[in-house]
Amino acid sequence: MNVHTVFTTRHDGDVRKNKMTDAIVAEQVHGNAIAVVSLHDVGKVIPHVDGLVSRDAVRLIVHVADCVPILAYDIHEHVLGAAHAGWRGTYGNIAKNLITAMNTLGAEPKNVRVVLGPHIGVCCYDVPRERAKKFSQSAVRFDSRAWYVDLGRVNYLQFLEAGVLHSHISVSRQCTACNNDRYFSYRKDTKKTFGEQMGIISV
Repeated sequence: MNVHTVFTTRHDGDVRKNKMTDAIVAEQVHGNAIAVVSLHDVGKVIPHVDGLVSRDAVRLIVHVADCVPILAYDIHEHVLGAAHAGWRGTYGNIAKNLITAMNTLGAEPKNVRVVLGPHIGVCCYDVPRERAKKFSQSAVRFDSRAWYVDLGRVNYLQFLEAGVLHSHISVSRQCTACNNDRYFSYRKDTKKTFGEQMGIISV
């Protein structure tokens, strides 16, 4: 199976303006639910979910602007997955849920490859202390000014716990807030300049 993964940038334009008639899109409600989709869902926005999985030759899309875009695939069982991981979805174990959903379609965690695209880094994601305390200490930093959470690391650890091999997980080090000239960022953009990029996986 030839799998294609793409993460767009600010230079590709604000994808919220795109009508994806040839793809399947998650509504994205900042939750942790995953939907199983098929060719019959092409052109639809699947409600109430932040992740999608499929065995069919489809294009799955998630939109982000600081949250973590996750693309996953099992090249042996031809199973695709995509998820949008904000802090609530991350706290709700969306990464594990994605693997569980892929497993229902025949995927084996040890055969799944995962790519975590550009997202806000621990360098810029300062949060209230109460939110930081929800996550593993290994993914939290504190200085004299604020608490910081590494959402990419939290999702990475969840994939390891779900059985995905370390060597099969790629995590982008591109911080969307630090690189606001290249990526849209909820934290850095104004209402006038804000937009979203997308993660795309297809066969």
